[in-house]
Amino acid sequence: MDFEMPHGADREYLIVFGVAAIYVATIPRGEPCIVGVSRDLSQTFDSIRDRWPWSEIGCAFWVKDRETAEALVTEATEVLPRDPEGRLAVRAEFARRQIELVAERWKVPLTDHDAAMSRVHAAVRRVQEKINEANTSGDLAWFNSAYRSWRIEAKKFGRVMSYAEALARLRKAVTKRLITLDVIDLDAALLPDIFPELPKTTAENYVDDLKKPVLSSRTRPRPKPRADGSGRRGVSH
Repeated sequence: MDFEMPHGADREYLIVFGVAAIYVATIPRGEPCIVGVSRDLSQTFDSIRDRWPWSEIGCAFWVKDRETAEALVTEATEVLPRDPEGRLAVRAEFARRQIELVAERWKVPLTDHDAAMSRVHAAVRRVQEKINEANTSGDLAWFNSAYRSWRIEAKKFGRVMSYAEALARLRKAVTKRLITLDVIDLDAALLPDIFPELPKTTAENYVDDLKKPVLSSRTRPRPKPRADGSGRRGVSH
């Protein structure tokens, strides 16, 4: 299949970017076809294959957001005939042309899937190169230290995260910053987006080297010793 599915960091980039794809899928003979909207083409393709095993996604266009994509698809397909299973009873080429005509009329920019993937590859490569450079130079020490600390604390609560997963979360945070701010900075300000907050330990609080328990406002005070030396409270009659 020539159509390139977004996977891994490429898929992650597109989802973070917030764009949506208008796709046209069909069985090998080209008719009927399926036109839909997706922010995750790989997942959508799996769902299509589950229902119609021989289907392929033949083309896709990316637009700025899901709302725009859905409105465009509705306009382009609402008068087209459908088969009993809900697919469009037209050839894929015809459905594609209808989408292009509506987009042209509405002045909605369509980015061809191949062109979009080329841009995504470049952006993902740029982010990964920056992370690799920082790791080699030692500028990623703050991240490695934070990962070790988080992992030790997380074990107390049965939480785990591999180093590879932590790096993937770092890449996603850096990618989001690139998309929203058009910068690639790696610093400790990214930590909240990388490591999930852990529960606070409240079982017992300690102070100074003697580890004396600190009484909370809910802790009942210990009774003062009586004159006879016993620690039992007096009984009221």
